[in-house]
Amino acid sequence: YYDQLQQPFINRIMIKQDYIVRMIQKIISMIAQALLNKQKISRPTWQEYDSITLQILEVSSERLTDMTPEEIIDYYQTGNDPIEKIELAAMTLLRIADEIEDEQFLLKSKLFQNGLRLLKHVQQKSQAFSIQRMNLIQLLDSHQ
Repeated sequence: YYDQLQQPFINRIMIKQDYIVRMIQKIISMIAQALLNKQKISRPTWQEYDSITLQILEVSSERLTDMTPEEIIDYYQTGNDPIEKIELAAMTLLRIADEIEDEQFLLKSKLFQNGLRLLKHVQQKSQAFSIQRMNLIQLLDSHQ
């Protein structure tokens, strides 16, 4: 009887987790498409996704830029959906790097490198294969 009472609660948690994973995938896909196609995305759209990303990652974009890839991996390793959150953090770093002016070459390079390292970690550890992720890694590797 107790199991029957808990089932609706468990179902709500599973639906919420599924929704979060789908939101992460949507944001990752949008950023990847913009990077692969050299497109710029409107400021209001970025602000909306930044807000959602902050809620999901529970870390500001500024804080992410100060963290090493190892710190980011350690930070998300113990929570729910660690691989998805690490990939979202990687894509956020890549998006920020793409927007930085070329005059800030060192910061731009560091963020691209950190994002690439995180993507390679995700590619290695993820149970889900992604052609889009693989193409983005190849693109970033070719620009080094």
